[in-house]
Amino acid sequence: MKRPLILTFWLLFAVSALAQTQQGYVRTIGRPDQPGSSLEGVVIQAQGMVNAVVSDSTGRFSISIPGKKDGDPIALLSIRKKGYELKDKELKGRNLVCSSRVPLHILMVDQRQLEADRRRIEENAYRVAEENYQKRLDVLEQQKEANDITIEQYRQELQTLEDNYDRYLSLIDDMADRYARTDYDQLDSIDYQINLCIENGDLDKADSLIHTVFDPETVLERNRAAKQEIQERIALAQSIIDKANADKAAILQDLEYAQRLANLCDNLAQEYVAAGKADMALQCLEKSLEIKRILYGETHPSVEETQLQINALRL
Repeated sequence: MKRPLILTFWLLFAVSALAQTQQGYVRTIGRPDQPGSSLEGVVIQAQGMVNAVVSDSTGRFSISIPGKKDGDPIALLSIRKKGYELKDKELKGRNLVCSSRVPLHILMVDQRQLEADRRRIEENAYRVAEENYQKRLDVLEQQKEANDITIEQYRQELQTLEDNYDRYLSLIDDMADRYARTDYDQLDSIDYQINLCIENGDLDKADSLIHTVFDPETVLERNRAAKQEIQERIALAQSIIDKANADKAAILQDLEYAQRLANLCDNLAQEYVAAGKADMALQCLEKSLEIKRILYGETHPSVEETQLQINALRL
């Protein structure tokens, strides 16, 4: 009876040795009047895990994923705690790069706080919109009464005022939700000003700051801790790709290796897109396309999907 027990022990040991441990940390977002704090009791499950894990009193968790190693893709399928929701609604299911050295940082929002912040931002924005509209309308009416402008000019100015008012109102819901989810713990001084403008309903000033100081496409990637994590994961994954020999002969000899490499390129492309580096994402997708063409041919759905992603980045 001893031999089977010993054999079972070593088999279990061997299987556990193949599992990669991914560390992580969960906290709430910071607000202007209250910094974020670690969050206990968050239930987290990754794809390929048998059981979920729960964050401890310091917000930390550790997940063991069989068959994974540094650079492989991982996806968090479930992140939940009653009364809370993810700051980044798209985090669940997104492919991330597994790393034994770089922990995952998860930010969550108290749902009651989120709703209160959204309501406050919306109310302030609508109030400012009404006040500004009325002030400008009064000026326009005075100009018309004093014959400072023609009737045609009055009509044109009134139409412009209405269009601007409608445009402003169309921004409110999206801005309120986006900025109610902002982590104030990681904002620099300019970002902080932008957020306060939106908190106070001054969307025009916020919009002006965004477009004069930042690239509009990347301004909402403000969280420096998240940026640092992305950069570290990019460096890790890129080093793996740089070391890999992805020529045709190697691909044909090891199809499993080639498929993993193509998936890694796809995952890394997503990381680059999240970091605002479209040119680097394009390079990764082109490498993935090259490998997939060798594996599957030109008409395979995976090849077509990757080509569409490349075309979208080139626009």
